[in-house]
Amino acid sequence: METKAAEILWKRSLDYKLRYRTIVSDGDAAVFSHLQNLKVYGEDVPIVKEECVNHIAKRLGTGLRNVVKTCKAQGITLGGRRFGSLKQSTIVKLTKYYQNSILRNQDSVENMRQDILATLHHCVSSDSENRHTKCPQGDNSWCFYNRALAKGETPGPHARNLGTAISQLVLKHIFPVYQRLISRELLERCQKGRTQNANESLHSCIWKKCPKTRNVSKRIVDCAVAEAVSEYNYGNTIQSTLMGAAGVSPGRLSMKIIRARDKRRVLQAKKRLSAKYIKHRRQLKVRKLKNEETLKEKEGVTYGAGLF
Repeated sequence: METKAAEILWKRSLDYKLRYRTIVSDGDAAVFSHLQNLKVYGEDVPIVKEECVNHIAKRLGTGLRNVVKTCKAQGITLGGRRFGSLKQSTIVKLTKYYQNSILRNQDSVENMRQDILATLHHCVSSDSENRHTKCPQGDNSWCFYNRALAKGETPGPHARNLGTAISQLVLKHIFPVYQRLISRELLERCQKGRTQNANESLHSCIWKKCPKTRNVSKRIVDCAVAEAVSEYNYGNTIQSTLMGAAGVSPGRLSMKIIRARDKRRVLQAKKRLSAKYIKHRRQLKVRKLKNEETLKEKEGVTYGAGLF
């Protein structure tokens, strides 16, 4: 279905004198391969594939979780609550470190690789084994050890200052996953820091008007898509235009409500982009995962696909 939809979109772009020369992929190679074979724009205009940074980071999380499962089947415990174990909250943090390394080093693939490896070695460092040589230097460094040295201070103990610690045993088993995800070919497709956030945002607008949990006709879906796209591009004020086209004149209170909705939407968008809000959201996510781990240890697995 996705390949057919992509074919329609790329061919239709010629009718509007456009060329979609870049496709932001979520890991599905079928669509890109299909478009390459079609050669919609001819031999001289190839379509370039770029990776969604969010989906690439999710690959790391999936890979780490698979390592935990594989090792558990072999009698090797990587998870648990002990210091340096590969808990779910630790996987989330490592995934975020990986994503941040890509986004802050878009100018150089080699810098991306070094920064990703630096975060990994930073997490495995201890008071007896210092692995901070790859970490950034200076008093603004994210590395507590190098930051303290730059300020002329004595670095504190790792057990207290290392936010995300992993053991040597964990490093041994997860390093192949990192090696696969720091390949030059993959990171080159991440250099522009593209994401599919805009697509996901539009999809959420559509599903609010036409939930996937309800069975509706194609006509209702088409209406929901048209209305959602209009509001996404022009805001709620487009409703007054649509009402006018239908022969309905919006009243003063209707226009007041429409403008209030648009204002609230802008304020919410600004709030969600603030560093304070993003940090709070991450903390809530990690806290939720820790609570789930605690409950799983107390009660065991209470739900899972195909388990019962």
